[in-house]
Amino acid sequence: MKMKYCLAFLTFELFGGLCHSQNSEYPNIILSYSENQTLYFHEYNPPLKVKAEYTELSQALNQYPEQLIQSILSAKNQNWVDYNTLGGTENSSKLDEAHFQKIILMDKEKNYFELVHKLTFNVGSVPTALVKFYFYQENQTPVSGCHVMQNINGRWQKTSHPSLSLLAIAFMRFKTEVIKGVILGGSKDQEVIKLRQRITTNGSFDLAKLEKEFSSWYSPAKDEKKLKLFTDPKAW
Repeated sequence: MKMKYCLAFLTFELFGGLCHSQNSEYPNIILSYSENQTLYFHEYNPPLKVKAEYTELSQALNQYPEQLIQSILSAKNQNWVDYNTLGGTENSSKLDEAHFQKIILMDKEKNYFELVHKLTFNVGSVPTALVKFYFYQENQTPVSGCHVMQNINGRWQKTSHPSLSLLAIAFMRFKTEVIKGVILGGSKDQEVIKLRQRITTNGSFDLAKLEKEFSSWYSPAKDEKKLKLFTDPKAW
């Protein structure tokens, strides 16, 4: 598997002061003050297929983002879903027995995640990752998505929060070659070069500028040219 990494600066702003997941108004993510952080970009080349290989919860160590994704797909009961979720049962999706029976009986070769690219950085001191994927299901059109996760107490856990939701959507919709060119640099595409210039501040990748730029492609009117240039037509 070929990997591409970027060591760069990330400038971003989340809510207020450092909040612990147990006592925050938003209990399913760790937040921090505005700050600069190191940013890593990883391209799965070729895309990494992740299947429901775990048969029991004890196998799901979730020491890496990819292991958490495998655990999410493998989860065969509500306790397992709670385990994968930051904040546990209070914040986890509640799934019925029919869902878990489907997971138990499904063909692992025809139902799987295909990982495309990954972004990792710290929020305060908390490792945070976004992973773009396609979810392949038997007899259905693949669905795009992005998992947001944080590493708490040595274990990656799925999370969500309005402060990262727009970034997750943008990261999921970007073509890999575009987001790679923006973060890594070195693109020969003049439109990507200009995009990179628009969303950096003093050489740092600026999350606020990225979100403003991305939002402008959709509102007040769709910018069809930029959507065609920069976004993945297979992503929702």
